[in-house]
Amino acid sequence: MTDARPAERHARRALAIAAVTLAIQNGILMAFAVLYLPLIAEFGGSRGEVATVQSAALLLGGVSGPLVGWAFDRLGPGRLFQGGAVLGVLAFALASRVDSLPLLVLTYGVLGGLALAALGSQANLILAALWYPGARGRAIAVADLGTGFGAFCFIPLGQALVSALGWRETLLVWAALLMLIVLPLSAFQRLPGDGHAGRLAPREPPAAWTVAGAIRSRPFWWLAATRFFSAFAFPVMNVHMVAYAIDQGIAPARAATALGAVSLVSLAGRLTTGVLCDRLGRAETLTITYASAAAGIGCLVLLRTTAAPWWLALYVLFYGMAQGSTGIVHSARAADVFAGASFGSIYGWLALAVGPGEALGAWLGGTMYDVWGSYLPAFGVVVLALAAGVVSMWRVRVPVSETRDSGATST
Repeated sequence: MTDARPAERHARRALAIAAVTLAIQNGILMAFAVLYLPLIAEFGGSRGEVATVQSAALLLGGVSGPLVGWAFDRLGPGRLFQGGAVLGVLAFALASRVDSLPLLVLTYGVLGGLALAALGSQANLILAALWYPGARGRAIAVADLGTGFGAFCFIPLGQALVSALGWRETLLVWAALLMLIVLPLSAFQRLPGDGHAGRLAPREPPAAWTVAGAIRSRPFWWLAATRFFSAFAFPVMNVHMVAYAIDQGIAPARAATALGAVSLVSLAGRLTTGVLCDRLGRAETLTITYASAAAGIGCLVLLRTTAAPWWLALYVLFYGMAQGSTGIVHSARAADVFAGASFGSIYGWLALAVGPGEALGAWLGGTMYDVWGSYLPAFGVVVLALAAGVVSMWRVRVPVSETRDSGATST
């Protein structure tokens, strides 16, 4: 009988490395907020012009999904992450020396955005799902803790570095973290069954899903719809919550602190989502977490009646518990359906739904305020989008006829 202990050690190591990678990757991405004003002062551009640096990085993160998925399947996670780390070191080192805004967009936005996309949640959550086929929700949640932890830690770290050293040296620190931590750790990342890693039971037989077959299937489009609706809903709140709270009489510092606290609460929310995902089911868990998000939005609306701080605290609690739940549930359900040799590529195409959703949500929230003079209509649309996301997840099923037609052996 094969000893499962080496495989278990490899699996735990894979999750730990994924969490560290995501903490650094998301931390660097989120810390652009503290570089923003220094960059405006340095280059003299408008806020919109300087924001195109981050827009380019986010755009690369969205549209590179199929490329990252293809590299994951063809090169394996170790080479993909090492390549991303090397590209990130080059990008941020070059960005620290540029003397014009267009060059910053090219180095930080394009090269850096592509590097961070390779190191992002798409590949790391796929890896977690494949290592733990019998406990996907919990495994993905553990790896995804790095996302929330990075956002919580790197913003104050970045602010301290910018204040003490300047933005150029801060970018060199980001390059050093990628070179000294992510690059060597990535050498240990591998898929189950590669080399001497072994396999964890239970392990489903290889699936015959191809990218073309998956795209023609109904589960693919219901999963894409879930991802789109969630990508639309959460940015509306994350972008406009502080402005809304200030409008209701909350002090700006307290409103900004509440937004940061959402990331902290989301650490507990991610773990809870992972446990529920495995014990209750994927759609059931998403129903609970999105109901929690809707309750949080309701608490925020009640700030209109009184600017009492407890309504803001309840928003942080209920909404924070739901923050990050989509990625965990969606990744687990996608792996349930499409796990196999082409899963990375298939998931990459699903990830294309994120960019349009995020862009539409952030824009529509502000536009609806301009039209109605209130954020309440936008909050109502968010709740409807959450409901649509839940319905879409409940519709992710693989009928026997569809499975046979696509050639898939996994359901």
